[in-house]
Formats: sequence, C-alpha cells, structure tokens
Amino acid sequence: MRYLLLTAVLLAGHAASALAQQAGTYSVEGQGADGSRYDGTATLAPLGQNTWRVTWRVGGDTAQGVGILIPQGPLLVVGYTLAGETGVAAYAVQADGRLLGTWTQGQGGGIGTEIMTPGGGGGAPRK
Repeated sequence: MRYLLLTAVLLAGHAASALAQQAGTYSVEGQGADGSRYDGTATLAPLGQNTWRVTWRVGGDTAQGVGILIPQGPLLVVGYTLAGETGVAAYAVQADGRLLGTWTQGQGGGIGTEIMTPGGGGGAPRK
C-alpha cells in the first residue's frame, strides 16, 4: 500500500509539472532591482526535450533567451540578452502554469522578480 501511494504521488507531481509548462504567450509582471515595475508579454516555444526559446516584449524592448526545464524542480532557467547585455532568470514552475522568477542582468547585477502567467499582457519598460 505504501508503495502504491508513493508511486501515485510521484506520478501526480511529474504529470503536474509536465502539464504546467506550456508553449504560448504569457503575461509578464515584474519589478527591477531599482524597484521599478514593468509589464509585458513573453512567448515560450519548445526547441527540444526540456529546452525552450523565450522571447519577452516589454515596452519597446525585446529580449531573446534559451532555457532549460529542470523537471526535478520543476525549474526553468533561461539565459537571455537585452539591449546588448546578458542576463539569467530562474523560474519556479507552478502547477497552475504560472512561472515565478528571479533575474539579474548586466555587470551591475541586482536582483529583479517576475511572474509569468499564461495569457496575454501589456507593456511598460523593463530596466
């Protein structure tokens, strides 16, 4: 009985993470290291097994990135470029499809936060 329960829990967790990571458009809301708030959209497209192309559109800026989905988290880690600077973002994948992220960019560093929610969005500048 214990084995059956453990198997059911493991399968449910794996299925939830697989279902939560979806291709498509996400609304983005975030806060930069300086406290400025922004919103926009991000598009996720699968590139291969557990790899994703991520394109953010915030205000007049577009950022491009490539990420890897780590199923054990589940965690999506994305390296990206924006305005000639490189950055990295790490998102905890939620069962409801939201991505809760922390990011840094450029030589000055600093930590920002971001939430991606499946669906559309708006666009104030990301700094």
